[in-house]
Amino acid sequence: MADLGKKYCVNCLADVTNLRLRCTDCQDIELCPECFSAGAEIGNHRRWHGYQQVDGGRFTLWGPEAEGGWTSREEQSLLDAIEQYGFGNWEDMAAHVGASRTPQEVMDHYVNMYTHGNLGKACIPDSIPNRVTDHTCPSGGPLSPSLTTPLPLLDISVAEQQQLGYMPLRDDYEIEYDQDAEKLISGLSVNYDDDDVEIEMKRAHVDMYVRKLRERQRRKNVARGYGLVPAFLGRDKKEKEKTAPGGGGGGGGGAAGPGGAAVPAATAGAASSASSSTSAAPATPKRKIAKEERELRAKLRALCQFMAHREFEEFFENMHKERALRAKVRELQRYRRNGIARLDESAEYEAARHKREKRKENKSEEGKDGEFSAIENLSGFELLSDREKVLCNSLNLSPTRYLTVKTIIIKDHLQKRQGIPSKSRLPGYLDKVLKKRILSFLTESGWISRDAS
Repeated sequence: MADLGKKYCVNCLADVTNLRLRCTDCQDIELCPECFSAGAEIGNHRRWHGYQQVDGGRFTLWGPEAEGGWTSREEQSLLDAIEQYGFGNWEDMAAHVGASRTPQEVMDHYVNMYTHGNLGKACIPDSIPNRVTDHTCPSGGPLSPSLTTPLPLLDISVAEQQQLGYMPLRDDYEIEYDQDAEKLISGLSVNYDDDDVEIEMKRAHVDMYVRKLRERQRRKNVARGYGLVPAFLGRDKKEKEKTAPGGGGGGGGGAAGPGGAAVPAATAGAASSASSSTSAAPATPKRKIAKEERELRAKLRALCQFMAHREFEEFFENMHKERALRAKVRELQRYRRNGIARLDESAEYEAARHKREKRKENKSEEGKDGEFSAIENLSGFELLSDREKVLCNSLNLSPTRYLTVKTIIIKDHLQKRQGIPSKSRLPGYLDKVLKKRILSFLTESGWISRDAS
């Protein structure tokens, strides 16, 4: 019953009801922690006597400045709870500490006092020398993507999820790349009698499994970065049909969202108004891709699996800039060869060069127009091909006579192929030289076969 009242230190008369040190050799000798630490001696009591700690359970370990007023008994219950339930199970730990403490209070107190406080700084070193660091998987690296970086979830409808076998809550597929990869480690277990060879073999299996997981994650990154899932679902084609003139549907309950799900009409109206308000802002026009660049993209498509989509586009954009710079360098070199040293002189040079090229084109067109001046005004000239015009002009033969001879020769050739004897006669103005030239021309052009000629 004497322990129920207040207790005082026999040396300094301080209140020691919460915590005191009692001498086991002397009667009624109880000291405060400060006097006990200083080695106080009173009467027959000596500093080397045995002692006993008497804890009332209401003192604080962290002093009066600590938040929450945690008592020593609560601190002991907290340490017992974290040893029993493990770090992170704050609800079970709060129930173990007492009903007066919430899970949030338990988490904040342990993190602030034991992890980030003086105790954590003294017990947890900043750098652990024997910790293994993975240098082969840098964050954001194109050739070795990180396994810990979560990907954004696919915004697709329920029907499309079933089509893909996609599980959005886990961000996994029913059939993954290398579906049997887990078989490498599913049967592994660490036994106390394993020798070094067996341990190394099990480590090799784990390493192989990690490599397969990295490859699986890399393929997911490629699919997300290059938009392969919408392409597989045909969403691009559907969006083009909706945006085509007359392809969009009329009013109804709502509009189709990005995942194919229906969006309420109010939401769709708000989105349309927002888009109309922002449509005034100038959008950055996309550069038109030339035919050569499209062909080069098709050849280097295999690089897509080693580069992110952004890096792939930057690669081709830099190639386009390189070609533009090379063309500019060649142009400046051409100016230098022609004695131009300033840019303001280049405009005059280009204007003069353009005039020279225009005169050359006009001369060539005039030469072409005067090439068939002898027969271009005769009847039947428009029925001749370019090669036939050259032939008639070189033979000094009118188009009408040439067409007549051509018709007779082809008619005789067709009758001979059908076994009908030909009775047609060539005109008198056609001598042997003209006939031979015309027959060779028709043979080279494929009108008649060589055996007939």
